[in-house]
Amino acid sequence: MAAGLGFKTFTTGEVLTAADVNGYLMQGVGVFTDAANRDAEITSPQEGQFAYLKDTNVTTYYTGSAWANLDTTGMTNPMTTTGDTIYSSSGSTPARLGIGTTGQVLTVAGGIPSWATPAGGSSFSGVVLSKTADQTIATSSATAVTFNTESIDSNGYHDNVTNNSRITIPSGKAGKYWVSTQLSYAANTTGYRSINIRKNGTTVGGLYTAPIGGASWNTIISFVQVIDCAVSDYLEIFTVQTSGGNLNLTGDNDSSLITNFQAFLIGA
Repeated sequence: MAAGLGFKTFTTGEVLTAADVNGYLMQGVGVFTDAANRDAEITSPQEGQFAYLKDTNVTTYYTGSAWANLDTTGMTNPMTTTGDTIYSSSGSTPARLGIGTTGQVLTVAGGIPSWATPAGGSSFSGVVLSKTADQTIATSSATAVTFNTESIDSNGYHDNVTNNSRITIPSGKAGKYWVSTQLSYAANTTGYRSINIRKNGTTVGGLYTAPIGGASWNTIISFVQVIDCAVSDYLEIFTVQTSGGNLNLTGDNDSSLITNFQAFLIGA
């Protein structure tokens, strides 16, 4: 048999020496009650010698300088059902994770793998505002645009009366918002018109343009921006017109003329 001393074929009647026994015959797996019993019985172990310990169900082998475990767990297969999975529990003990059900995904909870139903798509969160009446904007004066109608307000972003120029980020809804606005100015060809988006009173984006509707058509201007918002941040639209006199932002419900303000949560 294979041994630390190599391979030897014994002949009939050959007298075995102690070295022969230790170096050849003892290369089988000896069975002992525990490590102490093994060490008492094998006082001069040879490299490659094996010993099985009954108390821990571990097979050990001699490296030439010390005994080492061939396996560390005495593992038995814990699986019972097709599709089960083995994972390492506390103390590196093999444990069974039963197969999940159709549609579930593998996840981790408390450091342990588990099957779970995946979360559904994100719920919509946002607000769409408009006006039911015209708002007069004085010339050359930055003015907050007010909104008294909520087509959509999923989480209490807006109040039609108190601070009704504001979209305020509610609790639990911090993140990046797709923000858009459209202003519809009464027909006039003088000066310029502007949109200014402010967060907490500070400008974060905007534009201005010359009147583009001519003498007979409203000037429609719009702007879109993604804005990172924390809870309690508020967004407003300010506008300036320089016609030389008062000019109205229209508040009718014609979709081509309506002045509106929108914010949609698009992600964290």
